[in-house]
Amino acid sequence: PGTIDMKVTTKKPISFYVRSAKSFFTGVEKEGEEKKAPICVLNISGLGEAINTAVAAAVAVEAEGLATIKNIETSYPDMTSGRGCARILITLWHK
Repeated sequence: PGTIDMKVTTKKPISFYVRSAKSFFTGVEKEGEEKKAPICVLNISGLGEAINTAVAAAVAVEAEGLATIKNIETSYPDMTSGRGCARILITLWHK
């Protein structure tokens, strides 16, 4: 089915993003709805303090054996406030 970009923040707990990432790779079935098929590629990104959350979600999915970390990119993009902020982008591929 394709690629999904997941942007993580510090507003929700790490467990929320871990659960979400796992469900993208296993597929989701809601009552009364059609089952969503598993995805092939998940891009997890986080800015600043959310970098830890992004890494934790990616490592948890890989530890479960659902996906493999294929690429890790770091950058320091300019922000609208004028100061830059550290950013990480982790690409996971379905096993």
